Amino acid sequence: MGTLVTLVSTRVEGRVGDAVCGVFGGKCADARQRAGGLGDSGGAGGGDGTGHGPSPVPSPSPGPTVPQPPTPPPPKEQSETENVLNETQLGRDALKWVKDHGVRVIYRPGGGSYYDGDANVFYVDTNQSPEDRANTFVHEVNHAEHRNDPDIKKLSRDEFIDKSIDEETEGTVEAIQNNQELQKNRNGNAPDTLLQQEYEDAYNAAVARENAARQKAQRPPLDAAGEKAVGEKAGRERVKQAFVNGEVVSSVDGHKYADNYGKAWDDAHDCFLWIFC
Repeated sequence: MGTLVTLVSTRVEGRVGDAVCGVFGGKCADARQRAGGLGDSGGAGGGDGTGHGPSPVPSPSPGPTVPQPPTPPPPKEQSETENVLNETQLGRDALKWVKDHGVRVIYRPGGGSYYDGDANVFYVDTNQSPEDRANTFVHEVNHAEHRNDPDIKKLSRDEFIDKSIDEETEGTVEAIQNNQELQKNRNGNAPDTLLQQEYEDAYNAAVARENAARQKAQRPPLDAAGEKAVGEKAGRERVKQAFVNGEVVSSVDGHKYADNYGKAWDDAHDCFLWIFC
């Protein structure tokens, strides 16, 4: 319908225009052609009066190049954090993952540091030191890598809490290992990070117990790989214990992690009058 109206309108307009021009001496067709309007052939851009199509219209000359404003430098806190991250392999891997997956990183004072999976945004609390921000960055990238896992809809409440705390534990251990590498590269000139002392105490105690048992049984001590396996297992268990018993609380609201994950599960399974379950 729209096409038909356009065609009819165009033809009527042309005939009315021709009729009016006839009254004034029939000179309008030439004027229309010079103005680049519709010629007698009905083509766009006007004909040349010979029926051979539209006359060429010269392209406008390109204007002067418009200078673009310079890209503003990143915030000081971002540069500080990324400088620390680039000192370790885990830090470099975290930066690359964020860039490759389009995670938006926002640095702002207060509010805690956390990853918003729905918006794919990582908020970094600049009230932390650059080292703490870097370790937190590594921790939160672990959350981003496990986005929507565990699945809150497919697990029981206790299963969801347990697996969520496992994820917190893994991120915290990665942050500890990142800080250990940072301290090694700086010859010890970096403070411990969250639960690092507890992790290392459990690690060393487990290795010592295993080697003592081996000595009693007249077996050789653990090699480096064995120490790492035994120590990391004990260290992870100690870190998880801190999340379970409330020794560590959320930096966002100060609540226990188990309570927050339990509430998240409750909210996800809350049905309005049990109609829409």
